[in-house]
Amino acid sequence: MAYSRDRLGEPVRTFDGRAGDRRTWAWLLLLGPVSLALIPAAVLYLHDGVWWAGVPALLLSMGCAGAVGWIVGRDRPRVRNRVVRLHTGGISITGRGVEAGYTWDELVSVTVSGVRGGHGGHTRWSFTIVVDDGSVMRLGDELPDVRALGVAVAKEVTSRMVARHLAAVKAGEAVAVGPFTVDLDGVEKDGERLPWRAVDDVAIHNGLVTVHACAGRTDLMTVSAQMPDALAFTALCHQVRDLTEDS
Repeated sequence: MAYSRDRLGEPVRTFDGRAGDRRTWAWLLLLGPVSLALIPAAVLYLHDGVWWAGVPALLLSMGCAGAVGWIVGRDRPRVRNRVVRLHTGGISITGRGVEAGYTWDELVSVTVSGVRGGHGGHTRWSFTIVVDDGSVMRLGDELPDVRALGVAVAKEVTSRMVARHLAAVKAGEAVAVGPFTVDLDGVEKDGERLPWRAVDDVAIHNGLVTVHACAGRTDLMTVSAQMPDALAFTALCHQVRDLTEDS
């Protein structure tokens, strides 16, 4: 999709996935040959009984090979990568044969997913963005600081979505966000309804979107990574609940 940069406004920040790929490939091109070069030396020294040289060479070769495997598993190097730019009025993406730009109003949904690595590893963030023309963008940690990028996009999409849904609810309509339905009377999921007076809080925690019920009622919940616009849902619920309490 070709686009006019003028309609996206001024560029704010660039997230260049190519820089990370260059570093990754540099380390792979350094460590891989070193690991391979040390193997015949280690075999030769060990065969001749020169243990003081053979054992360190073998361990170093294994260490380099292990580092290569760890880098490949963590960074998943690619031959080409994308450049994403935040603008005052939207987002643009170039790379992989794609050049596209969308205003904030053209982005209709954002799904946020964060998977934490084992043993205290870093969290892999991904953001799935749906455009009003039906196309889908997926932003992952192949982009540097993708969490900041995704949060910025989610903030813009959420603010517009909440405003639209709140206006609809005020007009007496019921709006669906993911598996939930929200109206002036309460919130519902899979046929189970909680009136606003029975809702204690609505929050995202430990990978779940939860409508916390007051004592004696059952919580409503779903997995946040599988729910589009979870942030918008929680914000909408808080605003509608406050609206009903004030009325």
